[in-house]
Amino acid sequence: MSKGYEERYLMTLLSSVINQKESPAPLRYINWEKMFRIADYHRVAHVVYYGIMGLDEEIPKSIRQRFFGKYLESVHRVERLRSTERQVQTILERNGINCFFLNYSDFVKCYPIEEMCCREFIEIGTEKKYAQVIKTLLWDADFEERYTENRGELYYRVPGNKVLCFNQTMFFSRSMQKFYINLVRSLPNKRGLNHVREMNASEMYLFLMCRLTDSYARGDISLSKIMDFWAFYKTHGEFFLWPYIYERLKELKIEEFAERLEYLILRWFGTGAGIENVEIYDNMESYIFSKGTEGREVSEQFLPLIKTVADCYSRDRKKEEFIRLVAWLFPDREYMETIYPALEKTGAFLPVFWLIRLERYFRRLVVSRIEERFQISKKTFFRFMWKRYQGVIEEVIEEKEELEEKEEEKEEKKEKEQKEYKEQKENKKHNEHIVLDEHKEHIEHNEEKTAEIPK
Repeated sequence: MSKGYEERYLMTLLSSVINQKESPAPLRYINWEKMFRIADYHRVAHVVYYGIMGLDEEIPKSIRQRFFGKYLESVHRVERLRSTERQVQTILERNGINCFFLNYSDFVKCYPIEEMCCREFIEIGTEKKYAQVIKTLLWDADFEERYTENRGELYYRVPGNKVLCFNQTMFFSRSMQKFYINLVRSLPNKRGLNHVREMNASEMYLFLMCRLTDSYARGDISLSKIMDFWAFYKTHGEFFLWPYIYERLKELKIEEFAERLEYLILRWFGTGAGIENVEIYDNMESYIFSKGTEGREVSEQFLPLIKTVADCYSRDRKKEEFIRLVAWLFPDREYMETIYPALEKTGAFLPVFWLIRLERYFRRLVVSRIEERFQISKKTFFRFMWKRYQGVIEEVIEEKEELEEKEEEKEEKKEKEQKEYKEQKENKKHNEHIVLDEHKEHIEHNEEKTAEIPK
């Protein structure tokens, strides 16, 4: 995929904002409608607003207003989620729920301006066995469950407080699930608490990298997740225990991908120095912006999990299709009794009635196919008759026009004959007058000549 200029300029704006630099003016025409769609899709529209505030570029007022709306949402979100996080943490601690928080209050501090934080909800990690208990506790605190595309359960409370709870099932890879369970059970308690646990910088790095890797393999990675990771990386990088991190990444079999992803993030938001094989990172960019539809082959080379996920989804789809087919071929007894009431007393003959139903269905299918092949449908028939009717009407009109033309020709011919006859008559009369005049002149001449003869 060859990225458009909007995608490239979007990354330029995000890099300028996160590094507190002045946003460069675009070098060519920008489709700002497309720019907003991409930014909003990746949950970074509120960050882009900081980048366009000082631009002299002529941005449509409606588009600028939409960016401003996302910015306002982020402004109101920070303090709201801070207070909600404290409340939820107290509820879980009081009820003895072993869990850990991806502390929202800590993440917002990693950004130059707190309102730039891309996280939209409080995130709680726990074990699967606590899922129903947490649901009940949050329900009592006026939260209701909402649908989410994220892996986990999302709970919402007016006026916009969101809590995302997840467990080991958020990861596709078994090695990541195992890492998650060990992490939850081995984390130390947060200071002053007995059940809420806390991760150090290295463990947080590993957890965030596992989540990015899983999202990348599934094709739903977003720029907002990458920006959260970079903000955390830039703030706490000096506290990472790299030998421990490298050892765990090798156990998880994602060390190569982690290295590639870090280099890509450095290319976007850092200096990008020392990056080779630019083609690989171009393909990774295409993979991220296209949500996994392009650049897949290159990514599969250093992240086999992509192919594993795709194969698993393919198997699941085939399995679901097979289950639906079996359910259609062999319906349950209650459904069959609605078609064949005799089954109510002879339930043992259910397989026989399955065969009868299938025979009737295929017989009707064959008959309908034959009718389609050898018979004209009503629609086709009426269309044919309409065309024939239109053809007849056109023929009648043509015949009428021909008759009118012939009548006109006859009238013209008749008028022409009458005119010729009149002219002939006038010529004849004129000729008679000339002859009569000549005869008269001749008689008068003879009379004069007779008078001159002597007596």
